[in-house]
Amino acid sequence: MRVLMAAPSSPARLHNLAPLAWALRTAGHDVKIAGRPSFVEEILRTSCVAVELESGDEATLAESAALAEFAELWRPQVVVSDAGAPAGTAAARAVGAVAVRVLGALDEPDPGDADSAVDITLDTVPPSLRAGGGPVRAVRHVPYFGPVVVPNWLRRKARRSRVLLSLTDETMFGPVFDAVAEADFELVCAAEAARIPAGVAMPANVRLVDSAPPAALLPTCAAVVHDGDAALALAAAAHGLPQLSLTESAIAPRIAAAGAGKTGSGAEVRTLAADEKLRRAANAVREEIAALPAPRTVVAELIR
Repeated sequence: MRVLMAAPSSPARLHNLAPLAWALRTAGHDVKIAGRPSFVEEILRTSCVAVELESGDEATLAESAALAEFAELWRPQVVVSDAGAPAGTAAARAVGAVAVRVLGALDEPDPGDADSAVDITLDTVPPSLRAGGGPVRAVRHVPYFGPVVVPNWLRRKARRSRVLLSLTDETMFGPVFDAVAEADFELVCAAEAARIPAGVAMPANVRLVDSAPPAALLPTCAAVVHDGDAALALAAAAHGLPQLSLTESAIAPRIAAAGAGKTGSGAEVRTLAADEKLRRAANAVREEIAALPAPRTVVAELIR
């Protein structure tokens, strides 16, 4: 079976498609992923074949004559599109292929705004964390962040519990560091010392590292603190980790509503890893995700 995938120029959205692409390839199907020229290298990092489309809007893949032309030439039986790549649905309709849309942590499905042109909608967000209803097919979220190398420091057993800190806003370091000073856990942060604002004190239990790949680090953590990274938030949920979002994002309020995390200030960090109520709720979400159909199960259904 030939399967064409369409992704906008967003690593997080592409990574949400990758486990389904691997499941299709493992089952023996021919898979190609289409994207803008500047995004081809990112597609190749998933170990899939890339189809380079003409230049256009990098934020979305709303329309693409080249995608439709390639579909006419290659004649895929199934076209899988991220929600930010509606051009894939149009290409599917042009060649009579099954149109599949995949939703993830960055999407907020609205049951009143369903895409009638799509045959199947898959959602990698578990039911308890969805923003709305609608006719979607649940599929297990498999965290993926691209190729990584396990750093040397992570090959040694931690002497105490570990909390991952992932920030893009440098102004948030100070309040978080103040909150964790003398806390009984190690706070791991991938940041150069130059990113820490002048005057911010570095507690002894904060470890600055060159690389903190979530795929390698999350299984060793007791909790996660971030500033609204939706992909990291859903990955932390899949690992059953309590989390704190320092800013609002698409999924953070839903995780908080499920009792598996919090939204608020850095002052909440100190008790995050030791909160048993949060941990039980986070484990419940992890079990819910683990019980959902794996991508290979969905592939079998697509074939039928």
